[in-house]
Amino acid sequence: MMSFVAVLGPARNVLASPGKSEAVICDDVSDPATLDPQKQFTEKNRTILQHIYEELIRLNSDGKFEPWLAESWKRLNPLTVRFRLRQGVFFHNGEPFDAESVRFTIQRYVDPATGFPGAPFVVSIASATVIDKYTVDIHTHFPDGILLYRLAVIVLIVPSQHPQQSEPYNLEEKPVGTGPFVFDQWKKGNQVVLKANRNYWRKEVPKIQSLQFKFLPVDGQLDALGKGEVDLVTELPGTQTLKFKENPKTDVIKRETFSTVAGLFNTSKPPLSDKRVRQAINHAVNKEELIRYDLLGNGKILASLTMSGEVGHNSTLVPYKYDLDLARQLLKEAGFSNGFTLKTLVRSQGERTAKIIAKQLEAINVKLEIQAVRSDADIIAAFQTGGWDFGVASLPDPMAHSFFIQSIILYSRSPFSLMKSPDYDRLLEQMVTEIDPQKQEVLARALDKYVYDESLGVFTYQRIRTYGISKRFHFTPYITGIHYFDEVEIH
Repeated sequence: MMSFVAVLGPARNVLASPGKSEAVICDDVSDPATLDPQKQFTEKNRTILQHIYEELIRLNSDGKFEPWLAESWKRLNPLTVRFRLRQGVFFHNGEPFDAESVRFTIQRYVDPATGFPGAPFVVSIASATVIDKYTVDIHTHFPDGILLYRLAVIVLIVPSQHPQQSEPYNLEEKPVGTGPFVFDQWKKGNQVVLKANRNYWRKEVPKIQSLQFKFLPVDGQLDALGKGEVDLVTELPGTQTLKFKENPKTDVIKRETFSTVAGLFNTSKPPLSDKRVRQAINHAVNKEELIRYDLLGNGKILASLTMSGEVGHNSTLVPYKYDLDLARQLLKEAGFSNGFTLKTLVRSQGERTAKIIAKQLEAINVKLEIQAVRSDADIIAAFQTGGWDFGVASLPDPMAHSFFIQSIILYSRSPFSLMKSPDYDRLLEQMVTEIDPQKQEVLARALDKYVYDESLGVFTYQRIRTYGISKRFHFTPYITGIHYFDEVEIH
């Protein structure tokens, strides 16, 4: 039996009331689908919700585990991990956080009746058992070497539904969590407004009074930042960095993040069922040019879907070289000398990237017929209708583990995947079920090489993320690209 680990979180003993200030964030172009954490599974939605709700374990700004609502944990056996919970934590309605909160939350995530859209990413979790008021065991269906990562980036704790309540919580419209901010209002089509939780268990935060997530088209976000109406734009186009550097009221900050853009292949039918075609497309993408025009140089060429610093990154892989002659030869060998057209889906914020890739692929007579949608929820709905050959997706890795990006676009059970490969699924599942960290790392690197060798995606760049920011606003970007604003300050 392992001893308890991560015994205490950071010391936070300074008492401070929220300042008379508000922060306005532009992180998305459209409203969240819901404010119920078990009804959503998108990057942008998660960023809002993690300020209302909290996790048992959290990843810090460098992608390392940090105890949160759980003070410590230990593995009892291959199928059970025990968690000791933080005491003195309360939900926004005054209900105490305890082991029953965790049991209820886990049950809600895994119950098919809930309809959690990220169900494939909690597929290992079976149930939770209350040991005492502040001790809970989480059980898995199979040995799960990435259980802690799942809990850190997917599972947000909600209050249990007590029998004495007259009606269940309406978390979709009126969320109730333990987090640093309390839900205030949702002006649909405009913004979600949160207020500081004055009874938060970390007494020195938040340091601001209000946190607003405003939804504007990209051009509108840039205009609002320039006018001082917005404090942070999290998706600043590289072409705009000089403008906001020169503005005396704004600045640009950069951080290398676990974030990439990838092409998604439908490998179930020609032409993309042929590995030579997939390789040809990779050889036809000029990564240096893509970084120059898409990111204004703020990127690093990648060999695969993984990045240095992630668990499972295979550093021996060499990026596909840009070689149009080789690309044409591969297409000829595969029987597609005259090229083809791919029906392509992309989120509106990535449309620029898709158009650059489309222009490059014209050189080998491959045409992308692009359709853009506004949200991740729209992408899921579109993928479920079928008929798509290709996709271009911006992919952050909130887990700091190679599993996430690979599985979200390659695993057959993912709602974002166009691919159905039993061989890939088997190798991924073999890696996941290895609970020894060192052995899992070996399997993950081998899987990275398999993805590379089979050319299962279009491999592009690691993003050096650029943020447009008001000079009065102070925050630390997260390497995962999924941000917390609980410790931001405004001066």
